[in-house]
Amino acid sequence: MALSLDSKPGQKPGAPYLPYSPSVEQPAPDEHVVFDELSRTMQHITRTMAARYRNAYRPVHAKSHGLLVGTLTVLPSLPDHLAQGLFAKADSHPVLMRFSTNPGDLLADNVSSPRGLAVKVLGVEGEMVPNHAGETTQDFVCVDADRFGAPDPAGFLKQIKLFDKNLNVSEGAKHVVSVTARAINATIGVVGLHSATLEGIGAPAVHILGESFTTVTPLRYGRYVAKLGFAPASESLRKLTGESVDLGDDYNALEELIKKFFRHETAVWDVKVQLALSPNPEADEKSNKFPIEDASKEWPKDDSPWQTVAQITVAPQDTYSDARELFFDNQISFSPWHALAAHQPLGGIMRSRLKAYEEAAKYRAQRNQHPHVEPKSVDEVPA
Repeated sequence: MALSLDSKPGQKPGAPYLPYSPSVEQPAPDEHVVFDELSRTMQHITRTMAARYRNAYRPVHAKSHGLLVGTLTVLPSLPDHLAQGLFAKADSHPVLMRFSTNPGDLLADNVSSPRGLAVKVLGVEGEMVPNHAGETTQDFVCVDADRFGAPDPAGFLKQIKLFDKNLNVSEGAKHVVSVTARAINATIGVVGLHSATLEGIGAPAVHILGESFTTVTPLRYGRYVAKLGFAPASESLRKLTGESVDLGDDYNALEELIKKFFRHETAVWDVKVQLALSPNPEADEKSNKFPIEDASKEWPKDDSPWQTVAQITVAPQDTYSDARELFFDNQISFSPWHALAAHQPLGGIMRSRLKAYEEAAKYRAQRNQHPHVEPKSVDEVPA
């Protein structure tokens, strides 16, 4: 079932939005130990794949499918609770968009895997988080899900260790598991059950451009706390939502789907936010519907609907030229920590990504002899 960010506009009466303060985060005292191990494991994935492919790729979301250049336009006259950070005033910014799939190895596209969307907004002004000081970009790193696959950094580390362990499993075996999982998921879906374990590797083969994507983990939203998402807005995209596609034996089937679309079509995505609501002061943390530290819980959109704050428009273009692929995959990096202070990543999963992503990017730049750049203009992006 495709992720949907559609919801009725507005806020549940009497439920105030959660104000941001440093106290919304509750770091575990020893979490830096997990962060170090996570970084080492991601490094091992990258180095293993570099030895296999003679090029260092990302330890997660290694395979890209579509590399787009577009324009983000902030909607005018947003209400105060939405007019925050990057979206504080009506403005336009160039954006880069990278569609990908989750693993750190380059699998054929008929092996089901969660899909990702990374967005880099250019020409951003304002105070940045310390590791991004002096830059003018804001990244949003998303997947086609409404919750993370692990609650905390320790769970995230277990996931990454599993990826690492399975690097040497043959692609044929992964394909068999993927097809079997799709069949099982289809069966349990018929009887109304849900399988979080299988939903990633057994996701149905649907058109990637019809999918919705979210940060799944929270970030600061100016004076508030939110998750951010991207949903099809133009009819050209919405008609692709849930559309079954035959990925067949084409190793790069998703790349070809995106190329075909953008030969003639224009796409528009809504940029949406879901604001956290303040918890009941009498309730315990486990009953909090909008947790910051447990990323495995979906925030209920019936209580706090997704609200549109901007749109991204992408015109017809070549979405996967050789030069563009080298630029996106070797010369730039995406991280939730490429951020305005007003959009500081929050929660344990987000904190764990800071060191892991930075160290992985440094190794890739060194191994591939392509220093990373934070682009100032779309003129730097090859056609």
